[in-house]
Amino acid sequence: MKQSRQLSADETARLFEATRATLLDWCARLRSQAGGDFPEGVTAFREGMAVHGRYGQPCPVCASPVQRIVFADNETNYCAVCQTGGRLLADRALSRLLKQDWPRTLEELEERRQAGRRGVSARSTSAKEGAGPSL
Repeated sequence: MKQSRQLSADETARLFEATRATLLDWCARLRSQAGGDFPEGVTAFREGMAVHGRYGQPCPVCASPVQRIVFADNETNYCAVCQTGGRLLADRALSRLLKQDWPRTLEELEERRQAGRRGVSARSTSAKEGAGPSL
């Protein structure tokens, strides 16, 4: 994942074309569903979208759980495997609160969940395995 200012000219062109194609596809789908009438029950969450609005559900491509980032009243959903190479993106509030305890990958997240279910703290698990800093 890169910030837009770090994209090459080819990457920028590819992103533009993919975004344009996706928007045109969804405009056509919505127009078709509305059938010439004003669309009723408009929502951002659509059945055909891969991960949007599907936090915690399996990704339709790789079956890993869909993750989310919450900022103010907004939420972004993404697949950590398909879209970020397995890296968890930092949620502004939670990652600041957890600091070093914020899991960086899906594997770390799952280890911490399993440790929590067993009643073992994530800190002691990480320290024993050498997977990260102990606090």
